[in-house]
Amino acid sequence: MKTIAICIGKGGQWKTSLTVNMAYLLKEKGLKVLVIDCDTQGNASLTFKADMNDATLYDCWVEERRPMNPMDCVQHTELGDIIVADSLLSDLNTLIMNPDHNLDYTSLKTKVFDKLEGYDYVLMDCPPDLTGCINKSVLASVDEALIPLVGDAYSIQGLANQYKLIQSLSSGEHPMNPNLKVNGFVVTNFTTNRNVKKNHYENAVAIANKMGTKVYKQYIRACKDGEMAIDNREAVVKSKPWCNSSVDYKAFIEEFLESEGK
Repeated sequence: MKTIAICIGKGGQWKTSLTVNMAYLLKEKGLKVLVIDCDTQGNASLTFKADMNDATLYDCWVEERRPMNPMDCVQHTELGDIIVADSLLSDLNTLIMNPDHNLDYTSLKTKVFDKLEGYDYVLMDCPPDLTGCINKSVLASVDEALIPLVGDAYSIQGLANQYKLIQSLSSGEHPMNPNLKVNGFVVTNFTTNRNVKKNHYENAVAIANKMGTKVYKQYIRACKDGEMAIDNREAVVKSKPWCNSSVDYKAFIEEFLESEGK
C-alpha cells in the first residue's frame, strides 16, 4: 500500500479535482483506492456524495473517548471508498504534542495507515494551509507527495513553501519522515490563452530537480465541463468522460502508472 499526499500551499490548484478524478480512474483500472479527506472544508467528501454525519477521519485519528478502527470509517460510494473530513480536525492544532493526548506528528501512520487493509493506494486530499498541524502530520506519515500547480507566480510561491515543509520533515538531524519522496508535479487548469509562462515552468522544473522529482509531461487542460464539474462537485472523468479535462486526466493516469511500473 502506498500513501500519497496531494498537496500544495496554495488554494485553487485543483487539489481536490486531481484527488477525486485520480482515485476514480485508478479504481476503474482495477486498483483498490481509498481517499482520505484531510481538508476541513470537506470538498472531496461532498464530491463523493458521502455522509458527512457518519464516522470521520477525526474518529479514527484524534478521538480518544471512542476510537474507531479506520476500516469502520470507510464509506463505499459510487466514486469509490472515502474517509470523510470533519471540521473538528481544526482542533489538531491544539491537541497535537499535548501530553494529555496520545498524538504526535506521525500518529496518522500508526493510528490510521497501519490499520488499513486491502488498498493499493491511499490518496490524501490536503488543505492549502501549511501553517497548521494537518499538512505537517500528513507529510510526516505518508510515503509520497504529489503536487498540483497552475503554474502562475502565486502557485510557484506556494510550491516553494511546500518544498520548505517537505525538506524540514525529510532531512536534517532528526527528520520525522526521512523516506518521504515527492512523486512529481502536475500542471493543472492549463489554458492555451493563459499558458504556463516559461519562467514559471522553469522555476517549477528547478524546484523539481532540487526535490529529486519530475514535472509530469501530461498537463490537465481547463475546459467548461471541467470547471462545471468542480462547481457541481462531480468527478469530471465520470460525468463528462470525453471533455478535454477528462482526456488529460486519463493520459496522466497512464503516465503515472507507467512511472509506478504498472
